[in-house]
Amino acid sequence: MSYSLGFSQAIAVVLFVADKVQQGIYDFVPTKALSEQLGIATPSAVKILQALNRAGIIETREGARGGVRLAKPPSRVSLLDVFSAVEADRPLFRTDLSFTVAGAKPTRARSAIGAVLDDAEAAMKRRLQGTSVSTLLKQINP
Repeated sequence: MSYSLGFSQAIAVVLFVADKVQQGIYDFVPTKALSEQLGIATPSAVKILQALNRAGIIETREGARGGVRLAKPPSRVSLLDVFSAVEADRPLFRTDLSFTVAGAKPTRARSAIGAVLDDAEAAMKRRLQGTSVSTLLKQINP
């Protein structure tokens, strides 16, 4: 199981919009331009933008001078924020194992599997929380 491509695309969208600000472009970035330049199908881009907007990461404006821009500074947007917006805190691993065999050993096995997978997901989320959009901007704009 894996998270959707939308998560990686959402990170690219946020970086793209944040980079415009670093370039001194404070206008709203048109959705069509964003979609074309990042190679994201327009329906997918719209879905990502809606999720990011609901999470308060971006703001949108309709009309001729409309589009999207960050709603808060890149230093205040973590990759976990983007993850939560797009993946809606869906778990990475499914641990609802239903063994047909009963007993203490299968019960301990379910518990051991769940614990290691829960720990792995928690470590991933800590890493995402510790990485801000501004951190990535520094890597792409040395």
